[in-house]
Amino acid sequence: MTLDIHHQTILNFLTQTDKPIFLTGKAGTGKTTFLQHIRQNLDKEMVVVAPTAVAAINAGGVTIHSFFQVPLVPLLPGVSGKRQPQPAIRSVNPEKEKMLRRMQLLIIDEISMVRADILDYIDALLRLVRASARPFGGVQLLMIGDPYQLPPVTNRDWDILNPIYNSPFFFDSLVWASSGFLTFELSRVYRQSDPVFIDVLNSVRNGEVTESTLTALNARHISESVLDLSDYVTLSTHNNKVEEINKQRLDALQTPEHVFSASISADFPSEGYPAEKELILKEGAHVMFIKNDSSGKKQYYNGRAARISRIENGRVHVTFFDDGSDFIVVPEIWQNVKYALSETEGKISESSAGTFTQLPLRLSWAVTIHKSQGLTFDKLVVDAGAAFAAGQVYVALSRCRSLEGLVLLRPVTAASVMVAPAVKAFMEHASINANDISAVDAFRSNSLREALIDLFDFTMLSEHWEMTLRFIRANEQLSRLVQQQIEAISKLVQADLIKVSVNFHRQELTVLLDDPGVWSMASLPERLIKAIGYFSSKLYECTYKIDELLTQCDQRSLDPDFHLASARLRHYVSLKAGIFLSLPQATNPESLVSTAAKAVSEYRSKKAEPKQATSPKKRAVVESGLYDKLLEWRADLAQQRNVQPYTIVSDIVLTQVAQKMPNTLTQLSQIKNFGQAKASDFGTDIIRIILANSGTSQLF
Repeated sequence: MTLDIHHQTILNFLTQTDKPIFLTGKAGTGKTTFLQHIRQNLDKEMVVVAPTAVAAINAGGVTIHSFFQVPLVPLLPGVSGKRQPQPAIRSVNPEKEKMLRRMQLLIIDEISMVRADILDYIDALLRLVRASARPFGGVQLLMIGDPYQLPPVTNRDWDILNPIYNSPFFFDSLVWASSGFLTFELSRVYRQSDPVFIDVLNSVRNGEVTESTLTALNARHISESVLDLSDYVTLSTHNNKVEEINKQRLDALQTPEHVFSASISADFPSEGYPAEKELILKEGAHVMFIKNDSSGKKQYYNGRAARISRIENGRVHVTFFDDGSDFIVVPEIWQNVKYALSETEGKISESSAGTFTQLPLRLSWAVTIHKSQGLTFDKLVVDAGAAFAAGQVYVALSRCRSLEGLVLLRPVTAASVMVAPAVKAFMEHASINANDISAVDAFRSNSLREALIDLFDFTMLSEHWEMTLRFIRANEQLSRLVQQQIEAISKLVQADLIKVSVNFHRQELTVLLDDPGVWSMASLPERLIKAIGYFSSKLYECTYKIDELLTQCDQRSLDPDFHLASARLRHYVSLKAGIFLSLPQATNPESLVSTAAKAVSEYRSKKAEPKQATSPKKRAVVESGLYDKLLEWRADLAQQRNVQPYTIVSDIVLTQVAQKMPNTLTQLSQIKNFGQAKASDFGTDIIRIILANSGTSQLF
């Protein structure tokens, strides 16, 4: 693509800073094209996610829920943190943790459909995994989308979220206000060239339709009986209406039916199928292409309309409506992207988890507004009066290249042009950053400043310690037994780390960072060297004492949530100690930041399978009686929760449980793919079943 000053400025901010960016723009301004350019050319370890499976496939990424393992429930902020409340975070598997620590850039496409609580969840998870109090744990975020288009889906969840959030939109998330997002807007419209139509679309987008706007639009209200609409595409709000229209028109053709089956390999989820698995076509059918020409020859594009002229020997011949040219359609391949850590390079690599191969066609007499996003049509029929959500009229109208190619089945009224009040207020007050490349240096210095302050911030350690301590205090006998250890650790955390770091920040670090030449210093100032040595020794001592205490507590009957809290405490102090252990390698203040970032990305968790005593009851083969009892328990729980049994615990994991026969929640949580969240949820039930099966009456 050809880059203009807008694109170049954004690229400079992405390459030289870690500031979070919101990139918006009207429909047809090339947001998706620019996203692909970033994916292919930016030298950062990045992950691309989107709110829906189809959007993720189109963006060349994965869904938010699958990558971050987000629970399918309203995510309520609950744990009071230094910066803001945080939702209860589920644990992710060790391999995913490594990726989250290595990730430098997270791109979220179609951000308008991402709910506020989900964005807060991502923020809290990244802070936790990366042991950082910075927004998103210091990962740079690029959010792409137009809030004026399709909104997030709330269903019945909004009744629960409403007391916390002003609106379900991403910009009303708790993290938004504290993150200092830079906002950029792409302004050049590529899809339309008629200034009158562009002005009309802008008015509809902003919800500011005037009489002249409505007059210009409603001039396209033309009766179906007056105009031949045979080569027009109809946009509808509902799937069943689209299917009905397409089926009626296809059935009306007197030509033979041909079925083209998709070829699906490996892992490709059905909800992400980009085309019909069984595509039924006839000669004379109206179709549109649903993918850009991957050959690079630009013979077709996403949304180009055509008529099937003939089908012979399994080959589909089409004639394009726009220029009358003929073309033989060949199958296209869609990739289901998977992110993993490369074993050779230790970097985040993008690979294909599966493929979907099919003719890049869809019947096009009718298309849903949702599936029309990103498409361009030369001739379009719209029933604007059927819109039921904010932004739908704008999405529908903006798919058409020209006003002349648009036909309205019903007149557009001011009432049908709905804009969410929250979106209107946000966009009116959004501070659009100027395309000032010279400002990058100032923001780069600010990024380094924030990273260095975060390095010496131990507030999260205090939060994790207090959370774990509450569970220990709940057991009076244990609390008395380990009181001296508790006092020693509390002194280390509160006095030796927190209090000293606050004073160091106020008296030393602020003075250093206010020096304009701090980032050009050739060596580390003595005050930083001394601080690194001091905090490193205290963190090492803290790690040892916490591990000693928690090892004692692991053998006791405590609240199941204790094991989750203690694991996170161990993780934080261990990672933070590992970071400080690497800092003597740094030669100046700037390299101090990069050295710390490298330590985070290369950190290896010390999670390990505990050695268990050998016993006739604990053998490598599955104890069939125990396995049957576990299956029965899983079936009962699945019925209570109205879910499929495999969503509770998979057969493979249940087999591992029956083989290893863990007798503590910690041992259970460390079984591969079981994790701390499941141990906290229903681990106690499983341990009781195991102990009862082996003849032990007490849980601990």
